[in-house]
Amino acid sequence: MDMHPYNSRFFAAAISRYFYKPVDKVVSNLERFLLLLCSLAILLAMVITAIDVVLRYGFSEQLGWTFDFVMLYLLPAAYYLAFSYALKNGAHLSVDFFVDKLPALLTKMVYPVILVIGAALFFYIAYLMAEQAYASFKGGETLFGSISWLTWPTGAIMSASFFVFSVRLVLNACREAFLKG
Repeated sequence: MDMHPYNSRFFAAAISRYFYKPVDKVVSNLERFLLLLCSLAILLAMVITAIDVVLRYGFSEQLGWTFDFVMLYLLPAAYYLAFSYALKNGAHLSVDFFVDKLPALLTKMVYPVILVIGAALFFYIAYLMAEQAYASFKGGETLFGSISWLTWPTGAIMSASFFVFSVRLVLNACREAFLKG
C-alpha cells in the first residue's frame, strides 16, 4: 500500500486515526450512558405507573404526582436519549426505497452531504433547546399545579440527545465519505 502523503488511502487513514476513531470512542461511550439513562427512565416509569394503578384501583388512593413526573421527565428521556445509539446501530427508520433506485455513485456522493446538513440542523436544534433550558433554569420556571415541576430538565434532556445525535451524524458522514471502501 502506497502511503504517499497525497494518496487518498493515506488521507483516509489519517482521518480515521486522528479524528474518527477517537471521537467515535467518546461518542459511543456517551451513547451507552444515555441508553442506560433511557432504560432506567423506562423502568422507573413502569414501576411508578404500576404502583399508582395498584394504589388507585386496590386502595382508592393515588399518587397525584405520577402523571406529571412521567410525562415531563421520564418519557422525554425514554424517547430522546436513545436516538444516537439507534442511529449508530442501524435501528433507526430509513427509506430504502429511494436509496435502492439511485445509482450507487450518486448515493455515495449525496448521502454524506445529507448527513452533514442533518447534523447542522440537529446541532442548531440542540443549541436552541439548550438556550431555552438555560433560560428556564435561570428564571426558575415551573409548571403550575399541585407540585411546581421544574421545566428546564426536559429541555436539557432533549438538547443533550440532539447534540450527541448531531455528532453521530457527522461521524457517519465521515465514514461514508472517507472511510468506506
